[in-house]
Amino acid sequence: MNRMEMIKRFYAQARRMTIGMAGSVVAYGAIGFYLIHMGKVGPSILNAQTYPLVKYGAMAVSVFGIFAMGRLSRRMFSPFLVRIPEAERLPQKLFVRTVLMSAGAELPVLFGIILVFFGHQPYDYIPFAIISLAGFSRAYPRKQEWASWLGVDF
Repeated sequence: MNRMEMIKRFYAQARRMTIGMAGSVVAYGAIGFYLIHMGKVGPSILNAQTYPLVKYGAMAVSVFGIFAMGRLSRRMFSPFLVRIPEAERLPQKLFVRTVLMSAGAELPVLFGIILVFFGHQPYDYIPFAIISLAGFSRAYPRKQEWASWLGVDF
């Protein structure tokens, strides 16, 4: 497989992965909503006093997680790596960067669904879903970024 085919395949796979993970946000919310309204979950674990603390703490950790994964992925493209000739730059690095960013964007969804099951308030999942979708919009691979890093227009 030549370099151009490999770049196209990694780019297409990164796009599919990000879109699929972003679609899971809706699926998690629908499943949580359904289970709560059907009474398929146990009793609420969080009481009225601790619920807001857990909710806003989880939101803060979610936003921090997205920015931390973004910072970690930017470190992969530090000024030291710019010295590598464009012909030798690997598309795998960009794919790993997309995976890291998507993992950070998935974190709020997990916190949100856990909070739904512990607190039995399904509408509190919505802010976590919005935070997560914003993270996925940052994680979505941009063709211009890939082309400039790899030095080819595909």
